[in-house]
Amino acid sequence: MRLALPVSAGAFLTVALVGPAPCRAQEGTWALTNVRIETVTKGVIEHGTIVVRDGLIQAVGADVAPPADARILDLSGRTVYPGLIDLISNLGLTTGPAPAAGRGGPGGGAPAAEGTPVGLEPDRIVADEIKPAPGDVKSLRDGGITAVLVAPARGALRGLSALVPLRDSLTEHAIIRSPVAENLGFEGVSGRYPGTLLGVIAYERQAFYDAKRQALLLDRYRANPLGVPRPPYDEQLAALIPVVKGDLPAFFFAKNENEIRRAVRIGRELGLKLTVVGATEGFRATDALKAMGQPVVVSVDFPKAPEVTGWQYLWTERHAPGDSAEADSAARPVIEGNAAALNSAGIRFALSSGGQLRPAEFLGNVRKAIAAGLPRDVALEALTIRPAEIAGVGAQLGSIEPGKIADLVVTEGDLLGDSAKIRAVFVDGARYEVIAPPPAPRGRAAGGGPPAEIGGTWDVSVNTPQGANQATMTVTQSGTSFTGQLTSDMGSTAVDNGQVAGGSVSWTITLNMGGQSMTITFHGDVEGNRMRGSADIPGMGSASFSAQKRTP
Repeated sequence: MRLALPVSAGAFLTVALVGPAPCRAQEGTWALTNVRIETVTKGVIEHGTIVVRDGLIQAVGADVAPPADARILDLSGRTVYPGLIDLISNLGLTTGPAPAAGRGGPGGGAPAAEGTPVGLEPDRIVADEIKPAPGDVKSLRDGGITAVLVAPARGALRGLSALVPLRDSLTEHAIIRSPVAENLGFEGVSGRYPGTLLGVIAYERQAFYDAKRQALLLDRYRANPLGVPRPPYDEQLAALIPVVKGDLPAFFFAKNENEIRRAVRIGRELGLKLTVVGATEGFRATDALKAMGQPVVVSVDFPKAPEVTGWQYLWTERHAPGDSAEADSAARPVIEGNAAALNSAGIRFALSSGGQLRPAEFLGNVRKAIAAGLPRDVALEALTIRPAEIAGVGAQLGSIEPGKIADLVVTEGDLLGDSAKIRAVFVDGARYEVIAPPPAPRGRAAGGGPPAEIGGTWDVSVNTPQGANQATMTVTQSGTSFTGQLTSDMGSTAVDNGQVAGGSVSWTITLNMGGQSMTITFHGDVEGNRMRGSADIPGMGSASFSAQKRTP
């Protein structure tokens, strides 16, 4: 039986709850002395000094003397690493910018009365929209992440991504690089063209061919404008022209094997400088990724077995409840060994959170990848210098070298070990002390504290073995209870029995098809404007979901 609303059996995790006000950044000239230094590109200095001045690394080495004006930090027993860079994030983005009336799609034509739909905006400049919550920034930074690549999480033509530092205050002057890439995906637009996979592929191909033609017309006009009509200006095609000319990379979000192979074929056909992003099934498409000849961004937000090609069929069969756990156990070593398989195939890659994992979960899953066969030093490169190179800032970030931006992580223990503790983080040379949160009082329930405020509209991400889908949930809250409506392309259903206990929520929906009904119970944790959780599906086991609350 096909559900009226697609439900995921995969893992979707959210970033951390907005916490207390972050510690004030401490700027100035620093000398980090008596410290073990993992430079990433220049080996390990067992006992050395790093001098930071004006936001840059001035000197690093075993025989470096601290300047007279430096604030000296004796870091005996600690290790310094380059700051981690996460190339999948939607930090500080709302669902989408307000639609501009009168804008058409690529190729010009009649204006769209309803504006350009979110997800069909190749000219969307993400750097102009980022407004991160301080708590979200602090949570990522406390996990050792010092820069993130921000791009919309949905759509076919998503726009121009920006690499931003995780500072307390972010201005346009602080952005490290924009644009980094044109971001693409396979998601369509609900209720209109392109709403299907085939429609999305056709739309993307046509947009890039239109951009190639526009580039040719502009080049001819610039070479000899006399007597030639001036080509009309199209802001969306103008954003795609650097991509078709190879001056700007295309980052194509593709997780499973079919998506990866489709993305590579599209990139090859159009001559794009392509980077596949996500690639959680890269181990099934090593031939295509190797032939592509470009580095890959690999998410460590590991899917569950029912989401993975080859195990999906087992999930569709009605087995005994224990079978799903058995299938997941059999699939887990292969899924967590994805990065190791790519490394063995000679494919260069960066590691990413996938945009949903908390920092602790991100590093925890990197450790799982190491346990599954990924060399530890390769993992460290994939968190630092490799993402910097993919983002086009390898000369500025990703390693501890003189002249580079002073993005650093200070730890007790090995950063990629189970017992690591992050003690301080430097971003643009400013020091942020990392203070561990106080332990929860004994006996306190997970749902303790005042009820979370969940009233409003939520964009819900769900998956089925057939692929990714989206739904919208509107919520009306009254104290610790709520009602609402959950809507997808396949219809709408009431949200019933909604309860809020601290940061924990639960509700039910009842699906009716062919005279049969099925009640699905959802359990989630609310953290700021984000939610994650699981759904209990009768006869099918447990699934998972994530959601983002729209801001006014």
